[in-house]
Amino acid sequence: MSGGKLKCVNELKYLGVHLVAAKCFKTSVNHLKVKSYRVFNFSYSRSKAANSEMITVQLLKAYCLPLLLYASEAILLSKSQLQDLNNCINRSVYKIFGVTGAEAVKDVRNFIALDDVAVLVERRTVKSVDRLIDSNSYGKLFLYVRPRFCSI
Repeated sequence: MSGGKLKCVNELKYLGVHLVAAKCFKTSVNHLKVKSYRVFNFSYSRSKAANSEMITVQLLKAYCLPLLLYASEAILLSKSQLQDLNNCINRSVYKIFGVTGAEAVKDVRNFIALDDVAVLVERRTVKSVDRLIDSNSYGKLFLYVRPRFCSI
């Protein structure tokens, strides 16, 4: 730091993950939601000319979901954070199809094969661990347990 003073901050960005000052390990997903909404609104405005909801859904899956799920396999998301990310997807589905009500949105998500965020995070975690095990050149088996830094 060359003798400089450290700043006291409430939130720190490290490798794209926002760490929040708290008594226990905590992260923030607000920046992920903002980026996802920004990309969705742009792609939605551009795909309206095609008059196809499925094109917009494919753009949602290709561009917005990776933003929402960034680093989700490496950190432990709370239930409220998972719900926030689910709400982000639900709002996008509502905007694309114009459906109202939680059950209608849930049905549409089933029809377009857009799973719950908790399921998507679990798939990403399993895929990441599988790649880690497969890349191990020594043939040792890793036991992967997601750390829990504090009870929520």
